[in-house]
Amino acid sequence: MNVPIRSATAAATATRALALALVLSLAGPAAAAPGAPASGPDAPAGHRWVLNEAFSDEFDGDTLDRSKWNDVFPGWKGRPPGLFLPENVSVADGFLQIRSVPLDPPREDGKWTIGCGAIQSVTQVAPYGYHETRVKASSVSTSTTFWLKRRAEAGEDPRKSTELDIMEAIGNAQRFAGFATQMRSNTHLNYPDLLGDDGKPLNLKAGANTVLPGGARVDGGFHTYGCWWVDATTMHFFLDGEHVHTIEVSTEVEPEPMNKPMFLNAVCETYAWEHPPHRENLLDASKNTTRYDWIRSWTLEKIEAD
Repeated sequence: MNVPIRSATAAATATRALALALVLSLAGPAAAAPGAPASGPDAPAGHRWVLNEAFSDEFDGDTLDRSKWNDVFPGWKGRPPGLFLPENVSVADGFLQIRSVPLDPPREDGKWTIGCGAIQSVTQVAPYGYHETRVKASSVSTSTTFWLKRRAEAGEDPRKSTELDIMEAIGNAQRFAGFATQMRSNTHLNYPDLLGDDGKPLNLKAGANTVLPGGARVDGGFHTYGCWWVDATTMHFFLDGEHVHTIEVSTEVEPEPMNKPMFLNAVCETYAWEHPPHRENLLDASKNTTRYDWIRSWTLEKIEAD
């Protein structure tokens, strides 16, 4: 049966409107300007949390703030079949929105068949502090992530790249169900000039997972995920205002491994170990979009005595 173009367009518009109405109902009322982390710890005695404006965004406008964010991931195009494209990143309706959609036609002889998206901070955030986001994952089998990353640089001894994954989720996880129902956090210390027991460049990993309370899913509503990067070895993680797990990174190579500035990232990508999204889901506006309500970063400031 041939569907009239006008009807198909109207149906698509209605689907998008319904999806937005559902998201707005789940998001709740807009929050006032924050004076302390929404999800995280009280400041230690004698200190207070101060919002780091350069790495914080309420996404209340209609364009991405290019003074803070790149709409690409410099040096990384994505992981096949998912290609990072700026047109899949937008700010609208009070959210940073990252879509995953089919690429028609595919690019580079079929290497890239899905359009994904990413943002990265323009500059690196200094250690240490608290980083949090309120986000609702998409309902496709691309990721929803919030993390920090630093690349190895020449002249270091030892040379290393560091990664702090605050949350990594897949709304429609097909192979590993926990990605849809848990806050999954990881750290990576990569030493390209050192070899591990397997003869490959040394990668020291540590992770922790916590099940979302009440049978919740990452794509079922908004959740607030945060990490207090305490020092060069310790990270405390928070979910909807509760401390849920802690990671202590390896000091096998050096005593203070996680001590360098890192870029802040929000990324939706494909994984080699996960089944690619179904085309019909990628075409469904109610499923194919991750929505970040806000991103906030905080630093500790010592309170001076009067």
